[in-house]
Amino acid sequence: MRYYIAAAAVLMAGLSACSSQNSVMEAQELQQQKLTLQDVVPAMAPKTVEAKAKQRKFLKENMSRFKNRKLASDFYVLQARRIFNEDKLDSATLFFNRAWLMDSTNNDVYWGYGLVFGKQEQYDKSLFILYRALEKDSQNPRLLTDVATTHLARFYQHSSLDDLRQSKKLLEQALKLEPENAADTYYKLAVNSYYLRKYADAWDYLHQSIRQDKNKEDKTFIAALLEKEQDPQGVYSDQQVQ
Repeated sequence: MRYYIAAAAVLMAGLSACSSQNSVMEAQELQQQKLTLQDVVPAMAPKTVEAKAKQRKFLKENMSRFKNRKLASDFYVLQARRIFNEDKLDSATLFFNRAWLMDSTNNDVYWGYGLVFGKQEQYDKSLFILYRALEKDSQNPRLLTDVATTHLARFYQHSSLDDLRQSKKLLEQALKLEPENAADTYYKLAVNSYYLRKYADAWDYLHQSIRQDKNKEDKTFIAALLEKEQDPQGVYSDQQVQ
């Protein structure tokens, strides 16, 4: 499942405002509140007798509708992903709930819940459940990048250097796994390096990102970098971004 967290706006707002398994284990120390799966999976705890009855009815109907529960879960994940990309978060959650009811072992469901919480800026919940997904799929560069992006977003919200460092570590892991087609990972490493005040690294990552995808040529970010350090490659100047 190729999800992408839409956090670029959050990261750019931060710029304008303030012009593998070891990583998985370490990151769990970064959680700011104790959570359980019941806190982040709405379908786990129906609150009323009516809600429980509705779930039972749903399961009965779908057991006969699909060949097996895994296929049913995959179907609802696809629907949830489509709706998520339309920014209809409540509806996406509903479909992820259905996917979870059909197959609670489907890792894409946990990934999906995490992205919904991220879009809602509930970053503690987002990271809690994204790390559950990452424990089962630690070599997935897209998932690593999504988790790293959520750490970057929470860094802007709370200014925690732990989030910034963890984000960098995860992005570096993702890059090793998929150095090609990694424009988004390079770009976020550039943003990460900017916040770490490693401006030469930021420029290097940004250029690598733009070489893979010209759309990563973000003038706001480039202007912010130019205020800190001139482009070592001489590609961009103050006049170009004014």
